[in-house]
Amino acid sequence: MSDSILEIFKVESLKLIGELNGVVKVLENSHQIFPSELLEEFSQKIDRIMGTAQVINELNPKHLGLKRIGTIAELCKKIGYGAVEKKDVALLPIFAAFWADTLEVIGELLNALENEKATEKISREFSEVVQSRLEWLAKKVSPQKADPALDIQDLLNKLRN
Repeated sequence: MSDSILEIFKVESLKLIGELNGVVKVLENSHQIFPSELLEEFSQKIDRIMGTAQVINELNPKHLGLKRIGTIAELCKKIGYGAVEKKDVALLPIFAAFWADTLEVIGELLNALENEKATEKISREFSEVVQSRLEWLAKKVSPQKADPALDIQDLLNKLRN
């Protein structure tokens, strides 16, 4: 795989991470009106990172960093869209905290893309607390009807492997 492809992905994704951190800061302060548009914006931007990571990962399917970035981003996206459907203002601080943590992990993985050992270390150290929070949030926003395309549990299992 070309180093320039990884570098372009890294630069563009880090820029999006900066924008997503701005969205998270606004979400942290949203207490009265449910900010559907912000959650949709978050989901759309994280989808761009997810899609690109998954496409590049097809060129190098053994790259753990790309796999993790794609999976974490997909989880963030699905939980974001699930949150829009639920419209529960009380969950906003939890979503914001979760996304702040996951954006930090994605940023670390992006910065370590060229270093396979560092990527493996970050992946191994992916916090159990973050995964527990993710599982809890997933249960809160999962649709009543099980849609295989939206199966958050399958994505969580990918993170453990």
